[in-house]
Amino acid sequence: MLTILFACAITHAKAASWRHVPVPGAAVYDLAILPGGELYAGTDNGVYRSPDAGSSWAQTQSDSRSKRFLRLQVLDGNPKNLIAYTYDMTRLGWLGIELSLDGGASWQVTHDRKLYLGTGRFSVHPSQPNVVLFVEAGTVLRSEDGGATWAELTPGQQIREIFPVRDQPGRFVGTTYRFDRMVESNDGGITWSSVTLSPLLPQADYRSFEQDPIQPSVLYFTAYRFGSQVPTSGRIDTRTGAVMFFNDDACACSHVRVAADPHRPGRLIAPSVAFDPVSQAVLRRPLRESLDGGSTWRELAALPRKLENDYRWLFDPWQEGRIYMPTAGAGIYRSDDDGATFASHHAGMKAGVVADLSVDPRNPASFLVVRQLLPMLHTDDGGVSFSEVETDFYSDMPVAYEDRSRVARAQGDPDVLIGFDAQAFYRSTNGGRSWSRMASGFTFASVWIDAIRFIGAGSDKIAVLTQQGGENVQMHWSGDGAMTWNVTNLQGNVFATRIGSGHGDSTPVYAYYESYQPMQTTLWKSDRFGGAFKYMPAPMTEPGFEWMTLPPDPANVSRLLFFGVDRTSARRPTQIWETLDAGTIWRSLGESNLRNGIAVIDPCDGRTLWDIAYVRVSRSNGQLFQNDSDTIQSMKTGFQAVCHDGRSHLFAAVAGGVGVRQPEVAGTLLKDGYDF
Repeated sequence: MLTILFACAITHAKAASWRHVPVPGAAVYDLAILPGGELYAGTDNGVYRSPDAGSSWAQTQSDSRSKRFLRLQVLDGNPKNLIAYTYDMTRLGWLGIELSLDGGASWQVTHDRKLYLGTGRFSVHPSQPNVVLFVEAGTVLRSEDGGATWAELTPGQQIREIFPVRDQPGRFVGTTYRFDRMVESNDGGITWSSVTLSPLLPQADYRSFEQDPIQPSVLYFTAYRFGSQVPTSGRIDTRTGAVMFFNDDACACSHVRVAADPHRPGRLIAPSVAFDPVSQAVLRRPLRESLDGGSTWRELAALPRKLENDYRWLFDPWQEGRIYMPTAGAGIYRSDDDGATFASHHAGMKAGVVADLSVDPRNPASFLVVRQLLPMLHTDDGGVSFSEVETDFYSDMPVAYEDRSRVARAQGDPDVLIGFDAQAFYRSTNGGRSWSRMASGFTFASVWIDAIRFIGAGSDKIAVLTQQGGENVQMHWSGDGAMTWNVTNLQGNVFATRIGSGHGDSTPVYAYYESYQPMQTTLWKSDRFGGAFKYMPAPMTEPGFEWMTLPPDPANVSRLLFFGVDRTSARRPTQIWETLDAGTIWRSLGESNLRNGIAVIDPCDGRTLWDIAYVRVSRSNGQLFQNDSDTIQSMKTGFQAVCHDGRSHLFAAVAGGVGVRQPEVAGTLLKDGYDF
């Protein structure tokens, strides 16, 4: 009965008031290219249209910040008729196909079943413009009325992607998840048969396929492997299944994708990654070019940074020399000189990807926004207006760093901040409005930084938590503002990615692991700055339980909470344990309905806990969690909780910007917002 009551509470809790602060920029999930420089871009904040090849953008809808447009397809060359694959971020796990007949101003859901992953793609044959195919992880849907209705096909193969063979009416070819075959259809996608590949495609960490627009029966493939010095790529003749491999060994890199120029037969471009042969660190991102269909290669240019995971390269089919690259935060990159140089274009887009936040505890309306692939922003009016930070370092970091907190604010002097990139530390003494590079003896080349934090009341003591390839976790200590460092090893099978500490100089320092799912206890404690770490065992050793570790109470660093979750089929209630003396004595606080999540103690009211993974809240020391938002699914990235004038202020990165929760008074926190 207890579990049922908890489930009802989570379902029917009254949501709190969150304010959405849009941020300039956008992650572009798909780009539809039309004649005359007209573009449609799918983002976290709906669809944007550009009439001038991306120089300016405007939303097609007035407000769609809760809808992610993953794929876009223009039907029959008519920019008014769009079909989209979308993710409704107000409904966990909801994916659907939607149709617009007015250029994206309004949308109608036409299919929302059997869609799971968010990786699906559309395919339309010019000989049958009303026939649309959609494929995702083996599921194939077919529409004969331009996407208004859909029927599921049973092709008998796990199809991955589908390509229309434009010079043969009704013919489609498809790739599969196997190394030895692909599929073909000659009746508009109704029936499919196998095509054997010879030789086999190689194994890979990531595989891509692109169609030659001049020779539609030819597909280009890459078999990208992280750290590889061999660019494994080639072409497939889909009529026969013959596979030919390219040779670009002179690059000492790995091709990520091969794209064919629609204006110059035989010209191929391969965005690539070059790795250090020893450390496997990324050295550069060359753009390889072939002018003879892949027989020989040379370097065209190099990308200055990682723009997104897929390295999509989109030739404009109507404008020779113009190329687009969608990005994971900076709108699109466009080249007007055949790929020799690129520039970012996102003017008018308000769907920026926020990678981190830092709020001034003295004035919650003043905060720093760290954007992905774009310079940081600062606001003094709660996000009504922003100023671009004078000296930026964060935007040059790889996209893989998006979930790592890399800006820390001094607890005793909030004007002082520290951050880092792959080569140096940077310091701000004016609340993040400007930064300067610091001289430091830190060994950046040999470690991966997971977290950074000021320790104590000043701004000279700094702790940095690092790893080497997922192992050798170490805490680096500096007592002179990052000039010199000492190192403490965390012994044993260590999982730790975050640092916890209090405001005083003599309080303990913790290293812990932040995870959505419970696991074996992952908490280490040093009694003082610069000291040795010791493993903190779980307070309960009953078999079958795993643990969620919370950061310490902001108001009392010696207070910690552990949640013990039964991972067996018995599903016994979650147990809550509390210590007030940094782990010497533990006491039980009873049962909880929390089975997964990331809980954080509120800085104003220690009874209140926020589950930042799933936007839930408890005001009973974690015994009962309830939903806190109808529009936000997670507030894990950049989460900040500030206690100011007795009110709790919450901030988090959300789709397209920053979420700011309406502050609540400590002691009566949330009582008016929920029906208990």
